[in-house]
Formats: sequence, C-alpha cells, structure tokens
Amino acid sequence: MPSVYGPVASWRLGHSLGIDLLLPPKTCTFDCVYCQLGRTINKVSGPEDLNEKVEVDTVVKDLKKMLKEVPLGSIDFVTFSGYGEPTLNLMMGKIIEKIRGLTGDVPIAVLTNASLVSRKDVRMNLKKADLVVAKLDAPNQELFEAINRPAKNLTLYSIIEGLKCLRQEANNRLTLQIMLFRSLRNVDNINEKTIEELARLALTIKPDEVQINTPTRPPSEGYVLPLRDRRLNEISRKFKEILAGVDVVTRISPRPPQAVEKRRVREEEILELLKRRPCRLGDLVKSLGGDEGSMRLLIDELIASNRITSVHFGEDVYYKVIVISDRNF
Repeated sequence: MPSVYGPVASWRLGHSLGIDLLLPPKTCTFDCVYCQLGRTINKVSGPEDLNEKVEVDTVVKDLKKMLKEVPLGSIDFVTFSGYGEPTLNLMMGKIIEKIRGLTGDVPIAVLTNASLVSRKDVRMNLKKADLVVAKLDAPNQELFEAINRPAKNLTLYSIIEGLKCLRQEANNRLTLQIMLFRSLRNVDNINEKTIEELARLALTIKPDEVQINTPTRPPSEGYVLPLRDRRLNEISRKFKEILAGVDVVTRISPRPPQAVEKRRVREEEILELLKRRPCRLGDLVKSLGGDEGSMRLLIDELIASNRITSVHFGEDVYYKVIVISDRNF
C-alpha cells in the first residue's frame, strides 16, 4: 500500500498530496461516529501500541515516484492524513524534514484528532509542519466519549491542555476543525448550550482559524446526519461573535483547488484515493485529472471486478473500496 496518494481536491487545502504514515487496517485512537473510513478496527492508546508503521525511506521513495507524475506546481499542500491518526507514527518529524527536501516551498499540513498532543514528542513533530488542523468536537468528557469514542485513558482535558502547549511552543498555524451533525439518536453536538461551550473552549486555545464542518460522506454510523447550510451559517455567526479576531470558515465557501491537467488516470490511483476517503465521480475528476467519461469507465470496471462499490448519502453517490481481506491493500 503506497504511503503517498492523491492528489485530493480538499475544501480546506485546495489541491493536496496525501501522506499516510500508517498501515491497514484502520488504526486510530478514536472511533468517531461520523468517520468516513468506517469503524476503527485497531483502536490504540498511543504509538507504543503500533505493531508496524510506515518508515522514512518508504515515504521518500513513494513521494519521488508520485512527483514524476504530478507537477509540483499543481500542489497547494502536502498533507499528513490517511488511514488513521498520523501522529501515532513518531517518525513524522524526520519524514517532514525529508519531504521539505523534495517539495521545497510547498506548505506541509497535519490533520490530527489531537488525542496525543499532550505528549512532548508528538508536539515536537507537529511543530515542524506549517499548519496543524486539530479536531475538537465536544466541550465535555461525556460528549467527547459519545462522539469520538476514544481509546482508554484519553481525556478531553489532556487534549485541551496539549493544544494550549502547542500554541505556546510552535510558530506554525493552528486550525481547530469542529465536526457538527444531527442525529437520529440522542448523540449530537448542535444544541445552543453545546455550541456556545465549544466556541468558548476554542477561545481558550487561541487558534488562528476555526473550521465549522459537517459530514458530507457516508459516516461510520447510520444515525449521523449532516447539517443544512442554513444551520451551518447560524452556528458560524455564533462562533464569530465569541471568537472575535479569529477566522471562522465553513465548507459552504470552500477553497477552490487548482485546475488539474487532463491526463490518463490508472485504476490503482483511484483505489489508493478511495481507500482513504469515499469520493463522488466529480471528486475523482477534480482530484486526479482525466475526463468524466474515462473516469466513469474506470469506475464501472472496478465495480464489475468487485473492488469498489457505490453508496448513497443524501442526494449523492459515493464510491468506496470493498474491504474483503488484506488483498485490497
């Protein structure tokens, strides 16, 4: 399974080249109810629980290969994300240094659930990135456990204190991403009291930006539902009132990715992207290039060979990898 994938058309980061530091199955410190990758198969409390991880030389080799096909000038960000929580791999700092030698001035981002940011070794790694996008979905431990379903011994308090430390120690940009959703059960984070508490908690961390997000891909749990644009805007206005001077953005006004040069896309590229995130047809075209007709033919072939399947979410059709065994990886 290559450690470099994409590029991905991201609403936050434009055209982003993904770096995945973990090996399947999905390994994470959380098992979030809204996760687009489904349930966490290997839930761990820290780096010491990893049996295997991606090595520095592997990332370097995979990135060199990718850059032969994808022009560096078309990339807005190199982003650590993928098949689990990237900070579990404590080689991240050294890998960031190696990547800079290959990508020059392209900024590097880390998407993290912030579960391990209380650890000094993890913060040392995160300090080497240009941008850290950290998850914050709940203002109290009870809701944190219901939404993020963390591994044992992980607390919201340690996350908040760790983010405050990172903010004081690092010179990079810090973004908090808050995933808000409706629910068919008694688990959500959108009542007025919770919204105000979340905004005031974010204020204590002093981020550069807060991203208000809602699920747009099929979630891990079927009872999770996305918010409508009107409600997202209402919540955004509330955050702006409390977080004066902090940029508050929503996916309603995404950052447009650079136009992708039309090229021949291979089945393997589609599979590697779909392993990390379900995509619509248009998402695949925006991310990988090619034309819609050719992309549709490749998708049809992958469905016919039982390698991917389609899933309806709202009014959209998403494609995702069928995980039958490790053969998919």
